[in-house]
Amino acid sequence: MKRIEHNVRERHFEVDQNFEGWRLDEFLENRISGMSMELATLVANEGDVEVDGNDDVDASTRITDGNTVVVREHMDPEYVQDHQVGTLYTDEALLVVDKPAGMLVHETASVRLNTITHYLKRRGLEEAEPVHRIDCDTSGVLVCARRQKYVHPLRDQFKRGIPKKTYRALVIDDEHRWTLGDSATLDTPLGHNEESVLPHKMGRGDLEAITHVEVLGRRSHPMGDLADLRVEIETGRQHQIRVHLALEGTPIAGDKLYAMDDQFFIAICEKPDDEDLLRQLHFPRHALHARRIQLQHPAGGDTIEVESALPSLWRIRPKSGR
Repeated sequence: MKRIEHNVRERHFEVDQNFEGWRLDEFLENRISGMSMELATLVANEGDVEVDGNDDVDASTRITDGNTVVVREHMDPEYVQDHQVGTLYTDEALLVVDKPAGMLVHETASVRLNTITHYLKRRGLEEAEPVHRIDCDTSGVLVCARRQKYVHPLRDQFKRGIPKKTYRALVIDDEHRWTLGDSATLDTPLGHNEESVLPHKMGRGDLEAITHVEVLGRRSHPMGDLADLRVEIETGRQHQIRVHLALEGTPIAGDKLYAMDDQFFIAICEKPDDEDLLRQLHFPRHALHARRIQLQHPAGGDTIEVESALPSLWRIRPKSGR
């Protein structure tokens, strides 16, 4: 993977009349989500901050209507997976990429460069933008608008559930919940898991969620039997496929969040390369792949279908089926 040394997140904030006369640290605390007053004061005094191009500022600097405040966060170098990103379809309106597992779609607090959004910029595609999300460890089909004028029409398709999305999943299934030829519709409503200490973990809730499952076969793994599933979703709840399959007692193999407990997830986030922790997983990433998507072309309206090849996780020996 390529290492990028220069990694500066720059944010611009326009000051309006509501902040007339505020201290700079008060303004930063108000405008930057999750920033405490203590941290805002530290950033204003010691960070890379400018007001209208002037960096001779501190926490007590008073701002006024019309000022522009620039905050630069100097982040650690990052390794990026650009060489692993494939192009599945491209024209003047659309760019459909083959996203590798481990690469984010958008920035987070700790990751900036190893994202599809910055990959597109590094390719010189300044107007291009992803129009939906798939999880970091999920590989496969990801749709981007090639031009800004197509961002809204494409996002509207996803909002209305027009695209037909097909996934493949390998799930832990020692009890043979799934057998070749089975099909099922999972419709347990989802929401935040109130029993978890993790703020982003989902479970049973009140939000409608519909997942269709077809069993393609079974596969042998040194840690136990797996079922190979084709999955289609009608709704797009957070972690929907992963949660529905976990609620069936057959979590996706390698899923650090839903195949294991909260303590494991916290531990592996702190030590992602810990060999003892990794040995407890069937795979180093969860075995979920965005296999195929069917959608309406935003320019011509024709239906197009794009497919991504299965990754190497599916090369383990089939036990039955295909």
